[in-house]
Amino acid sequence: MQSTTATTSLPLPFSLPFSFYPITNYLPTIPLPKFLIKAENPDIRLPEDLLDFLWFAIGWAILHAVLLKYVFEPLARYLVPPPNAPTKADPKVADAIEGCSSSTTSKSAPKIRARKGANGISATHPHKKAPRELARLPPVDDRTKFSLSAWKLVTYGASTVTGLYILFSEDWMLTPDMYWEQVGQPGRMSDLVKFYYKLGFSSYLYHSVTIFFEPKQKDFPVMVTHHLVTLILMFLSYVWPYYRVGCAILLLHDCSDPIMEAAKMALYSGKTRAADALFAAFAAVFIWTRNWIFPVYVIRSCYDWSFKDNTSLITPATAATAFLILLEAFHLYWASLILKMAKKAILDKGVSDDTRNH
Repeated sequence: MQSTTATTSLPLPFSLPFSFYPITNYLPTIPLPKFLIKAENPDIRLPEDLLDFLWFAIGWAILHAVLLKYVFEPLARYLVPPPNAPTKADPKVADAIEGCSSSTTSKSAPKIRARKGANGISATHPHKKAPRELARLPPVDDRTKFSLSAWKLVTYGASTVTGLYILFSEDWMLTPDMYWEQVGQPGRMSDLVKFYYKLGFSSYLYHSVTIFFEPKQKDFPVMVTHHLVTLILMFLSYVWPYYRVGCAILLLHDCSDPIMEAAKMALYSGKTRAADALFAAFAAVFIWTRNWIFPVYVIRSCYDWSFKDNTSLITPATAATAFLILLEAFHLYWASLILKMAKKAILDKGVSDDTRNH
């Protein structure tokens, strides 16, 4: 029986590449993998929908270049003091907030606000020399980091707003048992869900490339692996009919990131109190969504579905569950860093470095 679940149909396609479908006339000679040809999601078109992931990623790149030149950099020059100017930010708060992100703090970040010099001598501890490998690395100024955080705020913010709209538009988002109702039935994947997938997947795809050109942290391999696992899960849940749980996972992953990027932008602008409040909100949302809702409701729902009426140990569903457990391991690692940084800042024990730099 056809599902009666309400879906949100959009009057116009969000995917601009729909107008480029004639390009696919040149692709029939390219053989598609068997698992794609036999995909169980009847609401996707191959290879058109898959090409949209690429078009959206290119769109993100163009938007990034335009916003960086005409919005982010001018805004950074207006709000953020120049590199040699005294900073208003508390170094303890700065290290705590920057320590929770792998993409905006360079390896030379420790004591950068107190040191400000290129000789590796700390102004707070003039008799101590910075590690030689850190002193050799050029510092990343706050204006550059402000622009990077502003861009991430746009990407994660766009994904979060779309996910929240689906949350209030679809009746299944808050009910994990409904993720698996009539899986594979045609006409269940709305245009809005398709757009959400293309927006989120292309964003992670673009970030997976640009992350190699950003300042790196000690958890760089963890972040790269996290992006790779996320892309694999999103792709499989899109091709196979697991897009409902995929939407929930994407929203839970993205909803805390805009708060984190806003906290860092406030920090670089010298708005310490705002940065404090935003960091506290980020920590609460991160732990609540990724360390409680995600494992207790989403992973458990996937686990129950994986072994329901199924005696085989290795299936696409069980493989996806294993990937989700791996993601939760990353979440626990980052949550430990957040709590460690927050504890040091609250107890005022002189946080002087990002723990991932050791």
